Amino acid sequence: MIKSTLQALLFLVVALISFGASFPVLAQDFKGEGGKVRILSFPTGNDYPFRTITKLGLDKKYGFELENVAVQPGGAAVTALRAGAAEGGLMNWLEVARVRANGDQITAVLPFIKMPNVWIAPKSSTAKDLPGLKGLKVGTYNRFTPEWVLYLAVAKSKYGYDPRSESTVQEAGPGLLRGLLDQKQLDSAFIFYNLAMPMVATGEYKILFTSRDLLEGLNIPTTIMLTSVAFREDYIRTHPKNVRAFVLAYQEAVQYLRKNDEIWKELLATQSITDPKVVDLMRDWSRDVTLEKFSDDPMLETKKLFDTLYAAGGKEATGIDQLPAGIFNTEISK
Repeated sequence: MIKSTLQALLFLVVALISFGASFPVLAQDFKGEGGKVRILSFPTGNDYPFRTITKLGLDKKYGFELENVAVQPGGAAVTALRAGAAEGGLMNWLEVARVRANGDQITAVLPFIKMPNVWIAPKSSTAKDLPGLKGLKVGTYNRFTPEWVLYLAVAKSKYGYDPRSESTVQEAGPGLLRGLLDQKQLDSAFIFYNLAMPMVATGEYKILFTSRDLLEGLNIPTTIMLTSVAFREDYIRTHPKNVRAFVLAYQEAVQYLRKNDEIWKELLATQSITDPKVVDLMRDWSRDVTLEKFSDDPMLETKKLFDTLYAAGGKEATGIDQLPAGIFNTEISK
């Protein structure tokens, strides 16, 4: 009797071990290798998921410590990643393509946002749309971001003018563009949406068009990714669990931001956005543009857009002649 009971218990233990081994670790039980994961983000732009990870303690939940590193968009982020000053950060797909073409081992592991930004002008401006910008002084925070190059492409192909030679283009930091507009040193600016919305709410500025408006007629989905969270591949190889843990924390933060309204008041207050109407507008716009997972074939979509941009501006506008392999690592976020 005792022998048969022991045999039954032994069988049950073996069965339980086998059952457990046959199923993957649940996402909420996943843990990284530990230590800091430094992520480059833009405090003047949308860094809301990263701050939500910290606020909710999602980094601790998944076994790492997130450090948000403030940086200006563009070359500063690339330089920091190359120098090993961060493990990952925000980079648009064209930036990732350029650095990979240059031999840097950096790859996008998460989509971050669709094309979110806008072109604005003073309410009194005679400009009403894209062709109305011909001959004017136009500001941009980055002459090499896909949104700006898309603007060049549509201006040339649809309206027959090249903003690079038939308008005056001034490049400046996102925050500085607001000052240049207020001082009437610019007639219009391509600017972060979270800076534009409060400006429009004052009644002194208007939105001429959005970057997603420019995709109309190009047979390219308006849901196409603009910015990614990219990581150094050497870090992915040495700390694969930390990268996976970051992905899980990010996705949970995005889900939380979609369902909870109150947190937006706190997040936006740090950018001096407190007007309830603007908070609601920013919350809804941000929810709409923020991505959680890659599309079925991000490379196919991106190549179609790249071909359009290259046909209009060539290497001078895109920085490369063709897209290199390895821009996206979609396995980690599955």
